[in-house]
Amino acid sequence: MTIKPFLPFLTVGLFFLGACGLEKPPASLKFPVAKSDGAPAVTPAAAPAKADVPADPKLAAGKTVYDANCGACHEAGMMGAPKPGDLTAWAPRIAQGVDAMAKKSIAGFTGKVGAMPAKGGNASLTDEEVTNAVAFMADKSKGATAKAEAPAAATAPAPALADGKALYDATCASCHESGMMGAPKPGDKAAWAPRIAQGKAVLVSHATNGFKGKVGMMPAKGGKATLSGEEITSIVSYMADKSK
Repeated sequence: MTIKPFLPFLTVGLFFLGACGLEKPPASLKFPVAKSDGAPAVTPAAAPAKADVPADPKLAAGKTVYDANCGACHEAGMMGAPKPGDLTAWAPRIAQGVDAMAKKSIAGFTGKVGAMPAKGGNASLTDEEVTNAVAFMADKSKGATAKAEAPAAATAPAPALADGKALYDATCASCHESGMMGAPKPGDKAAWAPRIAQGKAVLVSHATNGFKGKVGMMPAKGGKATLSGEEITSIVSYMADKSK
């Protein structure tokens, strides 16, 4: 009898015997578990929120300069630096205009409550970069109310300013419109800027009591003794407001 027909069975048998005798079987077998229809879906991680970047390219560029160079002082109020968003601190600065603020930031400035080093202490910044940073801070500090006020405003001055204009036309214009005795003309920003910087109280005091400066003199109450303190204040407010 030939053995060839039994060779396949013999080979398989030897394979199983070898597997059982020569190798140690694993302690347990683990098979992948099929995902059931009821298993919760894995939620992808949410993308990090995008920073609040202004739509205006110059303001966006200003924010970048501010974050890298100015935030350390302004966010902490260091050396009297006004914090962006502080409407009270920024209102008198914004009234000067971005150009005036930018010049002070570029050249450096010492005020009553603090100091601004030239270019924030980073001489490598360009004038344009500093101007953009100033514009960004000013824009952030106007507030929603200030940004929305334009359409309703410009029709007529506030009552106090309107009264001041009438009084100015009647009692002050003869000197101030012609620049007589060095009187600064309303609207001449260069002449009024250092005066406005002193504050309204000082201007009213000079106008009420009289004042002699380097380039001219102001007679007490403009020579009109019947003017009241309130009327003088209205006139000064009108001229200063027109000259910002």
